[in-house]
Amino acid sequence: MNELNHPATRQMSPFEQHAPLTKSLTRYLNSRLPPHLLKQVQLEVSDFNNPARTHIYFNQDNHCTKAEQHSFPIVYQRKKIGALNLIKNQDTQPNQNQLSLITSQLAVLVRRNSVQSLSHHHLGHAITLMGYSEPIMALEKTIERIAESGCPVFIQAEPGSEVLDVACKLHFNGPSSAHAFYEIDCASLNDAQFSEKLHFIAGRFKRGCVFLNNLESLSQSQQGLLCDMLTTRSNHIGTESTVNLQQIRLITASSENIEKRITQGRFSGSLWQKINFFSITLPPLRERHEDILPLVDVFTKRHRLYREQRFSEAARQIFCNYHWPNNTQELEKTVLRLLTCTQRPEIDVCHIKELCPQLVTDNQYSNEHITTRCIQALLDQELSVFAKFHPSMQKALSYISTHWQHDLSLGTLAANAFVSPSHLSYLFKRTLGKSFKQILAELRIRHACRMLEKNPNMRITDLCMDVGFGDLSHFEKIFRRYTQVPPREYKKRLQQAVRCHP
Repeated sequence: MNELNHPATRQMSPFEQHAPLTKSLTRYLNSRLPPHLLKQVQLEVSDFNNPARTHIYFNQDNHCTKAEQHSFPIVYQRKKIGALNLIKNQDTQPNQNQLSLITSQLAVLVRRNSVQSLSHHHLGHAITLMGYSEPIMALEKTIERIAESGCPVFIQAEPGSEVLDVACKLHFNGPSSAHAFYEIDCASLNDAQFSEKLHFIAGRFKRGCVFLNNLESLSQSQQGLLCDMLTTRSNHIGTESTVNLQQIRLITASSENIEKRITQGRFSGSLWQKINFFSITLPPLRERHEDILPLVDVFTKRHRLYREQRFSEAARQIFCNYHWPNNTQELEKTVLRLLTCTQRPEIDVCHIKELCPQLVTDNQYSNEHITTRCIQALLDQELSVFAKFHPSMQKALSYISTHWQHDLSLGTLAANAFVSPSHLSYLFKRTLGKSFKQILAELRIRHACRMLEKNPNMRITDLCMDVGFGDLSHFEKIFRRYTQVPPREYKKRLQQAVRCHP
């Protein structure tokens, strides 16, 4: 990545500018609001080039006056960039806390779209840090807060993560967004080349942003040179021997623990004090499963050989369950490899087994492990296990943990999770690899086993009713599926064990 003043790409048409944002906002609202609220919502956003002008991005056909609407401002860095309008309805009162959270996250999505356009137009770089997962939304809010200051930022991330994307977001949301952005890969330069680049920046840049990637690769002499050249004194502006941190934002990134390297004598403590003003930790891809499929879609569109190429639902599920040790970079390479080597219109599990067998092998363990842990957590009421799940999944699982004996439907569960039934069904499949009914059935059988262990003389018909099954034959079938024996045989073995060990 070089300077910001790259040859500009062609200007996008109004439709091209608005279509990605419309799609992003629509997907987000559909995943966060229940159906009855979706019909009442209208979303207007200020034009990026002309803030006095607004565009309607959701429910354009809702023609209501201001008096007929609740209006919730959408604010980014204390500037209003739009509004979420909700038709007044006496039967449905809005949840203020929920809508406050949604408008805050809508602001992130609106600004994200603007930064993606700026990065593509000025740098030729396509930002892929996206999604709606809680870790990514928290990261975006952190970027919103610290980007304004212009102070140095250190990014901690695992190999293959989107550190350049974070650096671009910090730059384009910061005070020097109209000035140059310059990237240096510390792993690819010898001492002379590194010195040349630093002196080039010091002599030419008065404003802008410098991004040092792979910071851990700096040699001792390179660390010393950088430490000597960094200054916060205004009387050194424009000289070829200093990089003024009051005028130039410095962003650094590493996949290693720099503080550990300092204790080992492998990194300069003085340099660390100068560059570690703010720290950001980029969550690994395995902690944001919700973002994997949107990334797969982006990479498929980017690398497909022809328009019809796509991945089957089973193949997409494998992507969701794999742990991606090299994060987004590994995901993109995997998608590219499968699209290129198969050249088929639909890529299925058999193609993944052939070309990327480690994904399938690890998935077998991953699915079983996640589901087993989930059922155990529901049994023991340990809801903290679900802290990194999608918010709607957390609500749904919490509801199941206390209402598992009731006649539960997907619609009831979705209403309590503030999400549409179709999206909740998708979340269960993607997060746990099983449907809501499969999870509920297994949980009920595990409860039935516990109840028999406490009272081996319990009647099977009573047990069937107590754990939420209305049909005895169906209960016996499901019980056998998960325990490998009929409930009466399970009961008989427990009674024998009690007689042997009174």
